[in-house]
Amino acid sequence: MPATDRPVLDQRLLDALVHGLAGSSGQAFFEQLVRQLALMLGVKGAWVTEWRPARRRLRALAFWFDDHYIEDYEYDIGGTPCEPVINRCEPTLVAERVIELYPRDPDLPALGAVSYLGQPLQDANGVVLGHLAVLDDKPLAASAALLSVFRLFTARASAELARLWRDQALAEREARLRTLAAEARQLREDIALLQGETEILGESPPMRRMREELRRVAGLDTTVLVSGETGTGKELVASALHRQSGRAGMPFIRVNCAAIALGLQESEFFGHEKGAFTGALQRRDGRFKLADGGTLFLDEVGEMPPDLQAKLLRVLQEGEFERVGGGRTEKVDVRLIAATHRDLAAMVAEGSFRQDLWYRLNVFPLRVPPLRQRGDDILLLARALLARFARRHGLPLPELTEQDERRLRAYPWPGNVRELENVLERALIISPDGRRLALERALPEASPPPLPMEPDEAVILTAAELAALEKANLERALAHCQGRIAGPDGAAALLGLHPNTLSSRLKAIGLR
Repeated sequence: MPATDRPVLDQRLLDALVHGLAGSSGQAFFEQLVRQLALMLGVKGAWVTEWRPARRRLRALAFWFDDHYIEDYEYDIGGTPCEPVINRCEPTLVAERVIELYPRDPDLPALGAVSYLGQPLQDANGVVLGHLAVLDDKPLAASAALLSVFRLFTARASAELARLWRDQALAEREARLRTLAAEARQLREDIALLQGETEILGESPPMRRMREELRRVAGLDTTVLVSGETGTGKELVASALHRQSGRAGMPFIRVNCAAIALGLQESEFFGHEKGAFTGALQRRDGRFKLADGGTLFLDEVGEMPPDLQAKLLRVLQEGEFERVGGGRTEKVDVRLIAATHRDLAAMVAEGSFRQDLWYRLNVFPLRVPPLRQRGDDILLLARALLARFARRHGLPLPELTEQDERRLRAYPWPGNVRELENVLERALIISPDGRRLALERALPEASPPPLPMEPDEAVILTAAELAALEKANLERALAHCQGRIAGPDGAAALLGLHPNTLSSRLKAIGLR
């Protein structure tokens, strides 16, 4: 083509442009680079990309075309002129007729492309990081001056992208350390996971049903909402879902929605740019970015504030978000598991939880039954927990006596498995001889064991257990008689006592 058709490549102008690029970094650098490259070469468009080898795709970090930036440009390299740039790791020039040579590229006709020039971006070890490319609606002559300018811009883009990759790797390591520090209150559960104590124990019908449902959904990417009372083991269920999924080798990121300060929740989930707010000294990835390719577990999702619920809904619907203080949309591939002890349907009715978000989370509901509904599972759990605590503290392993078993079955366990853990560890530690659990001291006072059915079985109760047993028996009698004391249908007749004697006894123990 005639030399007058393109700008003269003045060395002083080139030096000024390169010097100007030296004062910027990151996104601003790439945007300036492609704009200045297009102006310098007199071409229609220029773009710089990041290579994603797992999916064989290029994502544009900045794309300048026809006097404006094109946002969110990502494409498969198959059948495009960028394919030989990446596969052969060498510059590729198509001086004209690029649409005829690459008919499978759907974007070339829309961009009115005639010519193309691309070169790979590499780090110091020769690893391909992405590429820099230009296209034009006129033929492109491969003059020495043009290729020299293009190589100069390619070198600057390679250096900046390699720096960003190093910084991102460092930031991810730092974020993982912060994540571990933030979850220190869950240290006991984390240690149990590291030691392999992750088996979901239980043979009761409710647990068998729950495990079967878990098995069916674990291998899918379906969103799961785990519900259950506090202490039932919802995090253990979420961990099992991840371990049995196709994402088992990828990150499993846990976050407690109730434990994050209100002002930092959006940053914690989506990350932030440097300087986005006071104290944001560097760019940071959020939990969604850290979980990319793996599983994100949102515990206590019912505690999430309404504004954050809306942003979470967008990620679930579109798989994308923006960092705090940033304008670029980022995409992630995350499987979401949420958990709550609250009634989200009731919260939706009262307006404190978004209905559309509830529908998104409640794709596959999985309920963990409370301990009081699990029958003899409590004894199975108790023996496993006692073995763990005995190893941890270097103590002998005591056997559960029949009296111990009756006490464990009789107590309602409002704190579920977590309360069982605390009671058993306490009973083991305060055991007077190391052979017998001190359950009578470790359990709350109002938890008497049921009397044996066999009349000749010798059972010795403490004074506190006997008093609690009497009180419970009187309460049952009053409830059965609907509060009546005297008369043929009253509690006194049922108990074989004079009404005045029963009234005095009720007053003495504080029952009305």
